[in-house]
Amino acid sequence: MIYQVLIVDDEEIVCRGMAQFVKWKEHGFEVAAIATSVDEALLILRKMHIDVVFTDIRMPEKSGIDLLREIREQKFDTQCVILSGYSDFDYAKEAMRYGAVEYLTKPVNLREVEQFLDRMRTKLNKLVEERLDHTRQMEGLLLSIARGYASADIEKYGLPELENWYGVSIFMTERTADTDEVQVQKKLMKDRILAVIPETIVLDSGNRSLFAVIPFQTKEQLNYFVSVSEQVCSEEKHWALAVSKEKKGIYGLSEAWKETESAMRYLLADTKKNIIFYKNIEMLYAEEAVEVPKLITAFLQKLHTPEERRDAAKWMEKMLKELEKEKQMDVLKLQTICIRIVIEVNGYLKEIGMEESSLHDRLNEALKQLLLCAEGQEVLRYMESYLEWIMECIGQADHQNVGGGVISEMQSFIRQHYNENISLNMLAEQFYMHPNYLSRLFKEKTGENFVEYLTEVRMQKAQELLRDSEYKIIEICGMVGYDNPRSFSKAFKHFTGMTPRECRER
Repeated sequence: MIYQVLIVDDEEIVCRGMAQFVKWKEHGFEVAAIATSVDEALLILRKMHIDVVFTDIRMPEKSGIDLLREIREQKFDTQCVILSGYSDFDYAKEAMRYGAVEYLTKPVNLREVEQFLDRMRTKLNKLVEERLDHTRQMEGLLLSIARGYASADIEKYGLPELENWYGVSIFMTERTADTDEVQVQKKLMKDRILAVIPETIVLDSGNRSLFAVIPFQTKEQLNYFVSVSEQVCSEEKHWALAVSKEKKGIYGLSEAWKETESAMRYLLADTKKNIIFYKNIEMLYAEEAVEVPKLITAFLQKLHTPEERRDAAKWMEKMLKELEKEKQMDVLKLQTICIRIVIEVNGYLKEIGMEESSLHDRLNEALKQLLLCAEGQEVLRYMESYLEWIMECIGQADHQNVGGGVISEMQSFIRQHYNENISLNMLAEQFYMHPNYLSRLFKEKTGENFVEYLTEVRMQKAQELLRDSEYKIIEICGMVGYDNPRSFSKAFKHFTGMTPRECRER
């Protein structure tokens, strides 16, 4: 990584001389800009990220002390170095109070500067790692809150409060790309989003998906983001976006997640669209349909479980009849619920790799037939035929291959999110499988159970950090997903045959 430097001195020849004669790149730095006044330096700091500022103390109008004061007040993320003569030592001491990390005497000794750069590079490398770890932990916590596994305690965790925002689920529909290519494409998409709205929080929410919190001050900002997203999706084809309703505050995170997940399943059922707004399909998720998510989840779990798959269609038919009778639904409400079931099941079947064109044709036919039904009994009769077709498709598919694909995606998810609070129940819910069946399938496909695999991934990362970093053992404990240092040490010794300290001292 190359760190960016800003040189500030009222004498331009001093700036250019220092920029030219110090071997910046050999020490991991490059001069991004020079400035001959404090105001010019502040303008540069607002326009680009600067890692280190070298500034003279004595300058006309505003001094280097004024620059340090402004940097502190405006909270620029930069390290400051003072350049001063011996007679300015008192100024240098004042500069230290304003956050300067070092002072160098003028005229500048090039060897001293380069020795300092080596020390600064080590410090910056560590800061970058610490920020990355903090970011990963914060992202993991935000994902847990979104999924409903943790509470949004702003004070306890130092969470962003958020004001007006939208949630956006971003899914890569290309299934043939390998893991490395998926990661590259996700990184490119994340960079594009941040280029449009830099304040966005982008979370890595799955093997092929991202979840973005898009803040906005005006509707125009959101419209601009949507227009850019539509252009990207139109050009690259393999991205799909689902947008939640407007939210206020972090406590809407879980609701936004549910809305975008529902909208994405709807979107994936239609091969001709690449962006959808939850508000446009909200009628399918009305209060009367509150039981539908449970029905769909239970139905998909049965499809995944060999012992229950045979009776899955009959079970769904029975549940729909009971729901109609219990809620005394008119034909419109029953149509709405069945349309939602058809769309979400169809989207799921597409996700697990069933042939897209036949799914799309059958979806259109199903929607047409359901809307033509004049009474509830016709709706239920049609659903019987649709469910029978689903069972035929599942029966013809190589279900073991489908299961293997799910386990492969699950392993990839674990490798990416090992530092989060991952549980078997969480994965089962995310991949629409019963926890008991998932546990058996995972063992069958990998030769080890879920906990063993998660521990193996965490311990491999822990060994890497113990060997190649200066983090304290208690810090590494948290970085690999353990809350309790004692549990971490016990698991580490069981896995490696030695304690974390012994591993580090080897």
